[in-house]
Amino acid sequence: MDVKSQWLSMVLIAASLGTVGGWFAARQQLQQPIARLNLVTPVFILDRAKLIQSIPPNATQEQMTKMVDDWQGQAKKLSDAGYLVIDSTAVVAAPSDLYIQAPGR
Repeated sequence: MDVKSQWLSMVLIAASLGTVGGWFAARQQLQQPIARLNLVTPVFILDRAKLIQSIPPNATQEQMTKMVDDWQGQAKKLSDAGYLVIDSTAVVAAPSDLYIQAPGR
């Protein structure tokens, strides 16, 4: 083997070992946080007061019913996916990104 081939082989071996070592180290570092995440139930907040405020004053009964049904449908989908959905009246404080936004906003 010439020097160029040996150099290329060593670089490829080093890169492969580095990739495998990096993957293993990342896996070891993430093992505990991922296990902790599996113990936490994600939460979303349904703000019924904002829902009622977002209904236009000239909305028909069908439009109001559809908006409420859409929000309940969102809550049901989240619940079926394993999320806890609570009403905003039960919340003392929460980040704004936990609140379910009205459709189209």
